[in-house]
Amino acid sequence: MKIVFVIDSYNDANGGTIATKRLVDELRNRGHKVAIVTAIHEDPADPDFYQVPGFVLPGTEASLENMKFLFGRNDKKVYQKAMKDADIVQVQFPFLMAKGAVKAAKRMGKPVVGAFHVQPQNIMAAMGKTSKRIEWTIWFFFKYFLFRRVNTITCPSQFAADLLESEGINADMFPISNGIPVEYMPGEYERPEWFGDNLVLLNVGRHAYEKRQLLLMEGVRRSKYAANIKLILAGRGERTGEMKEKAKELPLEPFIGYISFEDKLRFMNTADLFLHGSIVELESLSCLEAIGCGLPCLVSDSDYSAAPQFALDDRFLFTSDDPDHLAERLDYWYEHRAELRSADMKKKVLDEATQYRFDKAVDDYETFIRNVVAPPAVKRIPGVAPRKATTLKKAKRS
Repeated sequence: MKIVFVIDSYNDANGGTIATKRLVDELRNRGHKVAIVTAIHEDPADPDFYQVPGFVLPGTEASLENMKFLFGRNDKKVYQKAMKDADIVQVQFPFLMAKGAVKAAKRMGKPVVGAFHVQPQNIMAAMGKTSKRIEWTIWFFFKYFLFRRVNTITCPSQFAADLLESEGINADMFPISNGIPVEYMPGEYERPEWFGDNLVLLNVGRHAYEKRQLLLMEGVRRSKYAANIKLILAGRGERTGEMKEKAKELPLEPFIGYISFEDKLRFMNTADLFLHGSIVELESLSCLEAIGCGLPCLVSDSDYSAAPQFALDDRFLFTSDDPDHLAERLDYWYEHRAELRSADMKKKVLDEATQYRFDKAVDDYETFIRNVVAPPAVKRIPGVAPRKATTLKKAKRS
């Protein structure tokens, strides 16, 4: 099957682009021909790469330059060339080029579907803004550019599908997980000596406002066991410098910085908790990677995040943007770290991970596109929708 992905930037700029790359690689491995229409491609030599012009929104230059992300501009000739032999077209982001891509696909008689990989809050964070009016405006343009132009939308979680429906989008929603990459499996790794008997907390992700690493550091600082909590904030970004200043307030110096892929796997297999405070997540790739290795997740219960679906129970949820409640949770888990490190805990996490494994996610996606290309399509495809996400469940104080 020939599938055309229309995506503004095709690199490691964010979770949506990374998830798209992983999906494309596996679809190609399975024999599908996949074309990429984009403003930035990490491999310009890709024979199925079709380039459109790119631009940066005013006010987001610094953040987007750091993320290596460009928005795409419409180019009818590029669309026509890329979609000429397509069986299906999928538009990944609800930005400017989405409107032209959908129109081109429909004009050529090609099935076209949308995807939901970005929320207004992601754009607002890049702008450094918080405003209901701005949020409403961004939703308006998302709907105008994409969500009201397609009849079918793939969503990475049930939370994402529910969110679109709450915004009045009447398309058919198909929740299909991005999937746990195959490399993220439990392995035999020796716990680093410098971990000691400390409670070791791992966070992986871009150092950015919406990821709330500074909030995580404040929660650790307020814990009565702060001197025995080792925090690893793996990544880099526009807030790295600010985080290093904040680190001086902690009695046990945290690790802040980039780590290799090998160290990432080692830490996910030997840390005690994956700590996730992000307020904006349509699924959370970092939580997927963590549970893939058997590492339990302690997550924020933000109403804009699907990450609470990865909490095993209420003990693994903390109230969003509340460092005191986070500190309470950390105190509890320091006192129960033997339970965290038990084989039984790891088994529970790995059992949860089964439904999110990458092979299953790609199987679900193949089932989805075959039903779109070869009607009759069905609103509910057996095996596609993951369990109902518990994103609206508030953390309980204990």
